[in-house]
Amino acid sequence: MHRPLETPAEARAEPWPRAPVAWGTVFALLVAYVLSFADRQIMSLLVGPVKADLGLNDTQFSLLSGLAFALFFTVMGLPLGRLADRATRRVIVAGGTLAGGIAGILAALSGNFVQLFGARAFAGTADAALSPSAFSIIADLFPPEKRGRAFSVYSLGIYIGIGVAFGVGGALVGAFAGQPTVTLPILGEIRSWQAVFVAIAVPSLLLAPFFLLLPEPARRGTVSDGEPLNVSATVFYVWQRRALFFPYFVGFGIIVLANFATLAWTPEYFIRTFGTPPAEIGATMGAMMAAAGALGVVAGGWFNDWLHARGRGDAVLITGVVTCIGFMTASVLFPLMPTAELAKLFLAPVFFFGAFASGAAPAALGAVTPNEMRGQVSALYLLVINFLGIGLGPTVPALFTDFLFRDEAKLGASLILTAAITGLPAAWLLWRARPSYLAEASDR
Repeated sequence: MHRPLETPAEARAEPWPRAPVAWGTVFALLVAYVLSFADRQIMSLLVGPVKADLGLNDTQFSLLSGLAFALFFTVMGLPLGRLADRATRRVIVAGGTLAGGIAGILAALSGNFVQLFGARAFAGTADAALSPSAFSIIADLFPPEKRGRAFSVYSLGIYIGIGVAFGVGGALVGAFAGQPTVTLPILGEIRSWQAVFVAIAVPSLLLAPFFLLLPEPARRGTVSDGEPLNVSATVFYVWQRRALFFPYFVGFGIIVLANFATLAWTPEYFIRTFGTPPAEIGATMGAMMAAAGALGVVAGGWFNDWLHARGRGDAVLITGVVTCIGFMTASVLFPLMPTAELAKLFLAPVFFFGAFASGAAPAALGAVTPNEMRGQVSALYLLVINFLGIGLGPTVPALFTDFLFRDEAKLGASLILTAAITGLPAAWLLWRARPSYLAEASDR
């Protein structure tokens, strides 16, 4: 499994992979990312049945949908990022995908809060294996001027995955409506919401072995011909450049927090406010996310590359600021709409702007990070954005609903307040990072 790094001269001498190989690898990683995000987001359609079966309030449910996953997802990201800098990355991706499928089966077998919390925590550990290795692989497949598009395609997995979770999950919830239990082969009789986890888990179990067939790209942009830099060296590197990495990580992390807050509670908002059936809002959000979200991430990647080609070294940060303003505006407006139909229309710009910077943000890390620590710096980036986004995002509106408004019917006000207090601080942080980013950026 252990594969030594190329020296700088060897990395420069080796040509970039052929386009079919490079893009084929990206699309394989995209499928894994789709399944990963489908698993993460499926909880948002199961609020009612899970709360009823386990006797939870909104805040307790938010811990299952957010914090349980984020705890181990963020903690395990660092050692798995270190592993991505040392070992064969396609094997790491295969193992993580397999473990994600197992975690879904464990969730299907959970019968109380503690068991489901543990299953979601294990799912977070499994998913932590994917992106550090994927970020590192993609950075070694494409030259800098093409990475924005490549990372944007990979980041489509977020929005296609969420679309699958909403669309397929909503259809399953609708199909199981009125059936408190379902009998499945091997697993026997389980609750209907548990069967949804099985449907999401099986594709990951089938996909995992495929990654062992992928080629491992040569590592590029090394600063030494020795071993990958260790965690302490990586942390020191980031600390020395804290004027760049702190606002960069936290600014994009706040964007992710606002995104996950909206995604986690929007289906339940329509259910509580307009009486929309879960299957209907799931199908609507699935289609909108797959279309508007995918369009947003591709548009953001092209916008970033367009700015970069015209000499804007701070293109990624400008893209992030556009995301902040657009997403905040749309997210404040949609819960103010008087009808479900108008509110659904405003979800399109919510999903579009929420996706706008998701490909450019990780792609730009390669310009300020040597290859020996790309997996680890990516893991640090993911630690921050996922702790803020997955860990705290679903909980912020729930806290407002349970303890500020003290009324489940005020969920829309909680979503408005969350969007209003996140957009401008995130934009300010990203703008503040511009001088440091420009000083550090290079064509690694």
